[in-house]
Amino acid sequence: KGDKMNKIIGIVDEPVQPGKKDNLDINIHSKALIKYVAETTTPITIGIQGEWGSGKTSLLNSIYHHFDSQKTVKQIWINSWEFSLLSTPEEALLKIVTKIIDELLDADQNKSRKEKIQNGAKKIFSGALRIGASVALGSEAAAVAGELVSGGDANIGALKGQLTELVNEIEKRETNPYKKIVIYVDDLDRIEPKNAVAILELLKNIFSVPNCVFILAIDYQVVVKGLEHKFGKQTPENEWEFRAFFDKIIQLPFMMPMGQYNIGKYVNTLLKEIGYTDDEGLDEISIREIILRTIGGNPRSIKRLVNSVSLIQIFSELKIDDDKQNNITQDREDDEIDEKDLKFLLFSLLCLQIAYPPIYTLLLNKPDFTSWDDQFAFNETKRSEESEGTFKEEFDNACQTDDFNEEWEKSLYRICYKRPRLKPRVADISKFFSYVKDDLMGDRKEIIGETIAKIMSQTSVTSVTSTDQGQAVVPERQGAYQRRILDGYDNWKLMVMQESKPKSEFFELSKIIYDEINKRYNDSEFLFAGGMTAYVSKHKFFTFYNKGKDKIDFRMIKSFKNDFKLPILKDIEAIHARKYSLDKGSTGHNSDQYSFQINSIQQFSKNEKNIWKLIDDSYDVAKNHWDKRLKIGVHNRTFTSHEINIDGDETKFAEMAGKYLDPEYKYQFED
Repeated sequence: KGDKMNKIIGIVDEPVQPGKKDNLDINIHSKALIKYVAETTTPITIGIQGEWGSGKTSLLNSIYHHFDSQKTVKQIWINSWEFSLLSTPEEALLKIVTKIIDELLDADQNKSRKEKIQNGAKKIFSGALRIGASVALGSEAAAVAGELVSGGDANIGALKGQLTELVNEIEKRETNPYKKIVIYVDDLDRIEPKNAVAILELLKNIFSVPNCVFILAIDYQVVVKGLEHKFGKQTPENEWEFRAFFDKIIQLPFMMPMGQYNIGKYVNTLLKEIGYTDDEGLDEISIREIILRTIGGNPRSIKRLVNSVSLIQIFSELKIDDDKQNNITQDREDDEIDEKDLKFLLFSLLCLQIAYPPIYTLLLNKPDFTSWDDQFAFNETKRSEESEGTFKEEFDNACQTDDFNEEWEKSLYRICYKRPRLKPRVADISKFFSYVKDDLMGDRKEIIGETIAKIMSQTSVTSVTSTDQGQAVVPERQGAYQRRILDGYDNWKLMVMQESKPKSEFFELSKIIYDEINKRYNDSEFLFAGGMTAYVSKHKFFTFYNKGKDKIDFRMIKSFKNDFKLPILKDIEAIHARKYSLDKGSTGHNSDQYSFQINSIQQFSKNEKNIWKLIDDSYDVAKNHWDKRLKIGVHNRTFTSHEINIDGDETKFAEMAGKYLDPEYKYQFED
């Protein structure tokens, strides 16, 4: 866990402050721009382009910080959004120009010269432009704006001339230390697009001032939207008109390099700050894969994601504390997945929730997405996608690709086809799910549904989706290992129905098992979570849970009497709780357990006598011989059984672990 003493709660959506560490690893781009600004001839206007939240202000801050210590550069920061509040574009322009003149005059220590320039500025537009606070608000500002507009280009030209004269005069002063003036215009994309374009149109007439570098932070799409009243919707035919307007203002366009952001490093830094991960963090390559398939690399979106993680972490910690106060023990029948893997899966599902709410809702309804099929798609679309004339050809072509050659992928394609926001991203959504299935779950695909269902019970607190049915109510545990009577069992049954929707035989068989365990082992206790788990002496000896479509999993303790071998039944295959790998530490967890899968009540009935004998053996170990269990620690190379103890001997450990966790280490179970 992260250091709780140092962690923060939530990530403030603020730009990187000047001089602070760049965790997106775009420092080289900042250095290149700084060198360009330092050496360029003037006048010139640089446009920092990028979508809202892509880090434009952070980049401006890094440039500003570099020149802040240089006495030969005068810097002026204009927050255009603040100037535009409750103002027309013309009023905003007057405020901006006033700000620039005031900042330039601040450099002049000669009071008489300062007053002379101010008096000259006041005479522009027949006294319309007034330096100072009086122009900032009220009817006077409106009157000034009217005079500016009615005066036309001549007055704009006069304003530009006055600025040029001012800059030239400042440069010639003996007391002036400045050789270059850098003016930053930020937050244009926070203004209503039409007004932002109007301000740009007015500003473009004063940008070409000697010794000045103007740096604008602007989203090109804001310009496009703001020009639609002039050119109509952008099309391939009229695209040049939009670009021409932009190019007249910007001499050097710079696009924020979002594709080159070090997303893994950036996300890990934020997750460490909130205490979600330790210093090692999550796998950076995997983070990048999930992020780019879902929310994209926009830093603002990532901060929103991390804030959701922070809230869920608080929720989980409070739940654990509450359980402890009520003597409720957390059951871990899902121990097949490491805590780190669970954290990454939760992180991934939050990405899905934010990026594709409709798909997240589908997952709530049926968490095992690998079981989505043609009928599932039909329930969602009623085949409305087939009414589109191009669907069949596009669908057939998609099915020839790796992204849509499985049944669940075809179902996903159909569901997304008629949704304008999902169709362009359907390949990314498919790749996201494939990554979860193949890379995160790996050889544990059979528990993918129950694992996702459990995690989604946490992510639901940050959901912005809604359904006619409302959120499913997941029943709370009632006590530590307390036997559940009918009400307890029914609550668990309701939860399983809502989260994984197994076939009806699952519940029929679960009731048989539940009643029989209560009857056979009168000192046993039940705990209901993702599965139905039986305990004796507070040791788990049997777990029953849904293993996916048409499969029911029975898990028990290996018996030392048969040297921890897997039993062979007539038509049931027993397997170790985990697939063993010497190089993967987590595969040693639950080495004392094995499981087998039942496909039907008929199969159970045919083997019922032997199954109960195996459960008897498991019960005996849990109650009377708990210290004789098989315990294998792959991380620290330890091996313990009723007869053998190995601690750190690599060769002996590899030999014994390989033997006892070999899938063929079996014996023929006999009546």
